[in-house]
Amino acid sequence: MKRLIFLILIMVSQRIWAQAPDPDFNDKAAFTESRSYLKIAHFVESNDYASYDLIYQRLNFNVNPVVNFISGSVLSRVKFRADNVSQLGFDLNDVMIVDSVYYNKKKIGFQHTSNKISITLSAPASKNEIGEAEVFYRGAPPQNGMGSFVASKHNNTPVIWTLSEPYGAKDWWPCKESLTDKIDSMDVFITCPEQYRAASNGKLVSDEILGTNRTVHWSHRYPIATYLVAIAVTNYQTYSDFLELQNGEKIEVLNYIYPEYLATAKGKSAETLDILSFYNQKFGTYPFASEKYGHAQFGWGGGMEHQTMSFMYYLEFELVAHEMAHQWFGDCVTLNSWHDIWLNEGFATYLTGLSYENLLNGQYWTTWKDNQVKRITSLPGGSVYVADTTDVDRIFNGRLSYSKGAYLLHMLRWELGDSAFFSGMNNYLDDSSVRYGFGTQEKFVKHMEAAGDTTLTEFFKDWYYGEGYPVYRLYYETDYGDFGKVKLKISQSSSSTTVPFFEMHVPVRVWQNGKYTDLKLHNTTQDQWFVIANSRVDKVEFDPGKWLIAKADVVNELPDIARIEKLQIVPLSSLKVIQVLVPDFSGKETFRLIDLNGQVIQSGTLRSDNSQIGTEGLSSGVYLFEVQTRTGRTAEKVFIK
Repeated sequence: MKRLIFLILIMVSQRIWAQAPDPDFNDKAAFTESRSYLKIAHFVESNDYASYDLIYQRLNFNVNPVVNFISGSVLSRVKFRADNVSQLGFDLNDVMIVDSVYYNKKKIGFQHTSNKISITLSAPASKNEIGEAEVFYRGAPPQNGMGSFVASKHNNTPVIWTLSEPYGAKDWWPCKESLTDKIDSMDVFITCPEQYRAASNGKLVSDEILGTNRTVHWSHRYPIATYLVAIAVTNYQTYSDFLELQNGEKIEVLNYIYPEYLATAKGKSAETLDILSFYNQKFGTYPFASEKYGHAQFGWGGGMEHQTMSFMYYLEFELVAHEMAHQWFGDCVTLNSWHDIWLNEGFATYLTGLSYENLLNGQYWTTWKDNQVKRITSLPGGSVYVADTTDVDRIFNGRLSYSKGAYLLHMLRWELGDSAFFSGMNNYLDDSSVRYGFGTQEKFVKHMEAAGDTTLTEFFKDWYYGEGYPVYRLYYETDYGDFGKVKLKISQSSSSTTVPFFEMHVPVRVWQNGKYTDLKLHNTTQDQWFVIANSRVDKVEFDPGKWLIAKADVVNELPDIARIEKLQIVPLSSLKVIQVLVPDFSGKETFRLIDLNGQVIQSGTLRSDNSQIGTEGLSSGVYLFEVQTRTGRTAEKVFIK
């Protein structure tokens, strides 16, 4: 995790961070050590309101960046999912004041306790009936989670911004805080002093000044998860870039930027459009293309992927790539449980890596992989799966949810191959049961298994639910008893006892005479042997392409020089034999008798430490007698009469 002091460093070194990948980067986990309210935040997702589907909301907000305060109303149109529903409810922090509630335009009684607004309907609702509730409220929102609702300053200018993930939406507006029901459609009206501009989700419909106030209307006609709804208000400067599509249409990239950062931001336009173009090619057209993609600068040290308008601390390559990736993985397809946060964060982190692989001439791809593996293996334990969703720090743990989640995808790509991997990713995105809805771990795995025509049960058991990583030891030697073939033994230990053995395809590079061959060895058992070459090799490398979360040593056992020097080869012409005296006999010693034309005349295994090899019937002359042991070989010229 970054510390607060890093905020100062990036301000004086933006040219560096504009290019090189940040080894500690992530969005939601950035700077958490400087935000004490994270340490006391314990929340759970609301599942109390399954009786209705939220089909529309109209949000009316009145704010002034000078003060930490909001007032307004939220109208919610609902469709009931069952018969005889007598209550309707919303989430809102108890510190906020509810002035009144209307149901179907009639004022109605309510209770506001335990961070919930409960409305008792005058008559029970029937299944598929449409109802409309409007809550009028006001108050100074608390700063829970990642901040929820913050009034601060930039360059001595007031700014208000929100960040609701994971459980902060109810801190500043009456909502249904759920990962089971998206708002099908919404309009956002923000009224603020005229000198400010207001950013939010969707398409800008109007921006009007009346008297001393400005009212901005944003319209969003795609389903949206509650935590992705956001507003930001300050003295923004705005500009748009456009990505032209092959069909002649354009995607607008709308930027709401602090005046003091405007020139720098505009210098990032080409990079941003390159990333957007790459994602369009790899994962299909931007899911909200009919409205916009946008950035709104805010005061939190990182970024947040608010749907159609990411809130950004700055517009550097890695942060832009990460938050934009979320528009596909996180916004269009949203996780359905904070247990599986990697479906958002691991995916966006990996798409950032893919951006490094395919853009900027690929020069930072290896660095990005090195940084991730170093970060993941800096501690021995930890699973990608989040067991405790009340712990905000754990949900957004940079090492596990971001880096290890991303590398889980990278290893899955290695196991399946590029064609199957990217087909599975796109099939998951295009699945009508999750697109513009909620994705699940099970559905993602199912698509990847189908694309790869395989089972991934063991893979996810080890790498998703299990902890740690393997530590490999590779040992290779020439087996002279097997006609000089080079064999490699793979042994492994685990950094965590939760996974005693990681069954994986291990990448190995074998060098011979200045050329290399890449092998994919399926390591399924401990101390497993593989034949990797038919003759002497110069070097063996473990995972040169950096596909695995692992540590490794490669060992080529050197010949035992002392033992070879003590080995004796004695031709006994009178007995028509060659006697071989072998110290520390192992039973693996072999021999070859070779004529001057290079032909092997005899070969076999030495039977004891004092073996005699018959030479009767051989023509007189000089031969090469070679003894090959487990740890080396020696050869001597012998004269046979």
